[in-house]
Amino acid sequence: MAEEYYTVVVADDEEELREAVCSMIRWEEIGFRLVGSAGNGLDALQLVEQLQPDLLLTDIQMPFITGTELAKSVRELQPLISIAFLSGYDDFEYAQRAIENRVISYLLKPISVAELTAALCEIHKKMERSFQELLPVDVHVSKHLTTASLLLDPYAEYSAEEAEALLLESGMVFTRPYDIAVFSVRVHHADQRSAHMIDRILRKYFSCCSFASGGRILSLVISENGFSQIGAALDELYYACRRMLDENCILGISRFYPSLRNCTEACREAVETQQNASEAGIFRYEDRLAHFGTATSSISVSSAGEGVRSLCRQAMKIIASEYPDETLSLSSVSERLHVNPNYLSANMKKYAGDTFINLLIRERMEQALRLLQQPGGMKIAEIATACGYSDQHYFSYCFKKYHGTSPVRMRRSEESV
Repeated sequence: MAEEYYTVVVADDEEELREAVCSMIRWEEIGFRLVGSAGNGLDALQLVEQLQPDLLLTDIQMPFITGTELAKSVRELQPLISIAFLSGYDDFEYAQRAIENRVISYLLKPISVAELTAALCEIHKKMERSFQELLPVDVHVSKHLTTASLLLDPYAEYSAEEAEALLLESGMVFTRPYDIAVFSVRVHHADQRSAHMIDRILRKYFSCCSFASGGRILSLVISENGFSQIGAALDELYYACRRMLDENCILGISRFYPSLRNCTEACREAVETQQNASEAGIFRYEDRLAHFGTATSSISVSSAGEGVRSLCRQAMKIIASEYPDETLSLSSVSERLHVNPNYLSANMKKYAGDTFINLLIRERMEQALRLLQQPGGMKIAEIATACGYSDQHYFSYCFKKYHGTSPVRMRRSEESV
């Protein structure tokens, strides 16, 4: 494992219980490291987006964003995150929601420190097993050699039909029509065990085969239904590489091609993209891959960053014009821009200086202050609604957290000037 401990964020609106859980559990003795705590769903979501923990231990009934809504949102941000519910609600409906959100454990309050410690030890074992499943049991060498020949030998004279037959014989499953792409993953330990782990993840989404070559893992990916799931696949792959292999994982991705005859060219593009990256992350050969679309016009590697900046500018425009919409969220904007939520959030932080959630709150709070300062202006409840909050208490909490004082006190201070 690349990291000694699994990181944890605890979320519960009962302050006394939350503090007891954070302070009385001997986290590192049982394989965890506590990195943050939150008293409501909004703060918890912001922490997950910022800290990317391995485990979220959360109450179900919390202010602003419930535990089940939180679980759904953090899954979009971090596909492999483990979630455990800690709740006083012994109800089938809540248990059913836990199953739907792939919750690793459902714990009932009241619970003693000893009971919670024992439960966390079981959760740790489950998390270990889930990662161990990514490691190889056996390796089909012939399959990897076939793929290596297709990708690396520029003089290979396979027809598309011959290449398909070779891959089908070696265990890959696909039918026509299909598209192909190549991933190049730079990790510290680039061996066949690492390649097997990458295969296990990508096969959830595509037919693929990975092998180690020259300090990197090369993956041939074949999809019969387009690459609409590439965002989720890459997020899961990137997180798993960080957790299992190396913190400085760099992924390069080729263009999409309609034939196995393009394997060598796709391999070259993936490796070039990965080599041109100066920091850890996911890098695409062309602008359309940043949007996970299907257009065919390509751009140079050096200008690929402009596509990301354009994507972030579009998201910022949506925030600026649609902040009054209560349903506006990272998920809804990502869907509209045809990108994965985690990909958009990561690039917003890189190019706009903060996460999507914080940028949306900033826009709403600046607009709220402007409305509040208008003489003879709107009621606070009306300002809340105008800024995207149907719950005035939620609005007041966000306002005080952002501006350092409540909207009522802010208005009084403005009126006394």
